[in-house]
Amino acid sequence: MKFSFSLESVNMLTSGSNFIYKQSKGFWVNYFKYISAAGFRAIELPFNPFNSDPMAFETGRCGIPCNSTAIRSKYGSPEEFLAFLKGVGIDAISSVRIGANDAMLEVLAAQLPPEAYYHQFQDMHTQALDHCASLKCDTLVVSPSPELGWLKAVLADDLSGNFEARTLEILKNACEAATRKGITLALMAEYWSFFRGDKLAALVAQIPGAKIAPDLAHMHIANLPVEETLRTYGAGIACPRLTDTAFTDSVGNFQRINAEIPVEGSQKVFADLGDGVVNLAECASIIEASGYTGYVVCEQKKTLDVYRGLLKLRWYLDHEIVGR
Repeated sequence: MKFSFSLESVNMLTSGSNFIYKQSKGFWVNYFKYISAAGFRAIELPFNPFNSDPMAFETGRCGIPCNSTAIRSKYGSPEEFLAFLKGVGIDAISSVRIGANDAMLEVLAAQLPPEAYYHQFQDMHTQALDHCASLKCDTLVVSPSPELGWLKAVLADDLSGNFEARTLEILKNACEAATRKGITLALMAEYWSFFRGDKLAALVAQIPGAKIAPDLAHMHIANLPVEETLRTYGAGIACPRLTDTAFTDSVGNFQRINAEIPVEGSQKVFADLGDGVVNLAECASIIEASGYTGYVVCEQKKTLDVYRGLLKLRWYLDHEIVGR
């Protein structure tokens, strides 16, 4: 089983400890070395081309390799960035990940009309696919829905059918463009997504060539039977995500704005791998039995210590996943 490390394990968007440093090139140059030292030979990159939102990545000034502008500004070129990664022991970029919520936040921050959301989301795919191609990355992971809370606030009139129809059209076009570039489009759904639960598989079934990127923590929070659902996906997956949680959404947080930052009930949504209740070892066995041979993405979302979290993650993979 091949493992990739998601850079979204580092929480860069809230004012936690050293969050300004985590947006610098110096942090990432060192952190890539630590990722390699922890035994990972591949990484997943976030992609966000927008910067109107004050919580978004500071494109051009930021050391986070979060889009083409940032890479060229801080690392020289895609080729030089890949050479740098190779030099520290990281051989591949397993996947690039985009999220519809970033397109929605750009609409809000730039004070665009609600209808502009669809154009922003479509343009995000175009830029992300070019980004993938420039980095020799063969999988684009897409979260196809903004938070339900934002949808209800901004596109409430579209939720009776127009939102789903237009999203499907955008994704079909993106998947066709991805196929032409030799890139796989894989869809994932957060627990706050319009496509949460069984809706994700139904969406993917309508897009020829698309795959599912199952996120185990989000599946659990959305009350999907995780292991049973994974079995139904079979080999139709790409970049499945090992994530963990002990969170129960007891107050309907999935329908609220900023669902990943609860203001009521339990405050800790995600857990380091092995600290939650998801049966990760069984899920890994199911993924392996499906015949899937690509990268499995590991994400310690909002881990409290990004350095110790890496060591803890490597121990968990070696002793509880690979070693079993």
